[in-house]
Amino acid sequence: MPMLAAALVLVLSALVVPRSTQSSWSTAPDMPSPGTEQLATVLQDGRVLVTGGEEVTDGLPVARSQVYDPHTQTWSYTQPMHVGRIGDTATMLRDGRVLLVGGLGPHLHGLASTELFDPGSGTWSRAAPLPETRFSQSASPLPGGRVLVVGGIVAGTISRKTEVYDPASGRWTRGADTNFAHAQQTALPLRRGRILVLGGYGGGPEVYDPLKKRWSRAGLTAFRAHPIITVLSDGSVLVAAGTSAKYRDLRSSRVFSPSTGRWMPAGRLRTPRNDAVGMLLPSGHVLAAGGQQVTMHVLRSAELYNPATRSWSATAPMLEPRDDATAALLPDKTVLVCGGMNLTGVLSSCETYHP
Repeated sequence: MPMLAAALVLVLSALVVPRSTQSSWSTAPDMPSPGTEQLATVLQDGRVLVTGGEEVTDGLPVARSQVYDPHTQTWSYTQPMHVGRIGDTATMLRDGRVLLVGGLGPHLHGLASTELFDPGSGTWSRAAPLPETRFSQSASPLPGGRVLVVGGIVAGTISRKTEVYDPASGRWTRGADTNFAHAQQTALPLRRGRILVLGGYGGGPEVYDPLKKRWSRAGLTAFRAHPIITVLSDGSVLVAAGTSAKYRDLRSSRVFSPSTGRWMPAGRLRTPRNDAVGMLLPSGHVLAAGGQQVTMHVLRSAELYNPATRSWSATAPMLEPRDDATAALLPDKTVLVCGGMNLTGVLSSCETYHP
């Protein structure tokens, strides 16, 4: 009987797996230059702008600017940025231009400079500088087209300061201080124009209300570094995987409800991972792909989160392991994943996920 039961378990397991084989990965054209720590911005015409990152040879910031056209499946260089930067932010404005803010410059010093990319001409122009140098901050569009920059490292410390950029006037104004200091955090848009800031280093999560111009605390959740964080289709927020304050791999995930202000368990990942690709798919599922573990093992496995069942399931693995990759959702609903690194070094290769 034990052998019969074991055989039955194997048969049933084989019947459950096929859902993951419906999805697949395919090769995509390599980037002109390898990179990690890059920013990807999907432009209004569907092209993908990839900026900055680290130089392969010395790890210093580069001023490279590359554009991927999914219609022709080709990469091209644009005019370089005025200064190489990492730890900066990229925000698309209402008129289609992209605003880069702060970061670390070529000598790994904090930057106050900002610049604007014009997709029509493929050129960069300088914009008004920040009042202070700032890196590892977040930046979010506000109702009306302004941009809110939050926290980061300012004057050598994790900051509570915020700044607001007005594209119409080209000026910066001081915003409301956060309740907690934040650095390397994620900022997510919520309904009614509100913004949730969480993750990274510093204090707990909090929500900004642009009408009241005020921050409010958003409950408590345990610290985790380099997790997957994304807004779900129903407006709730998924936080998954990452590493703990004791530098341990995490498989847990939680969901935050902005309407109730409560955190709820959201299932355990099949594989712990940090610095992974996390992407909300048009189906409402969330893709978690690649990343690494505290043992420095770089992953190619991938899995999907189902909000309806609050559970994770395996999906097709990537073509090669990659950590700290750049990803973008393309107009055809596929996911482009590029660059990053693994044991072979920094990557220029790209691949596309077909849900």
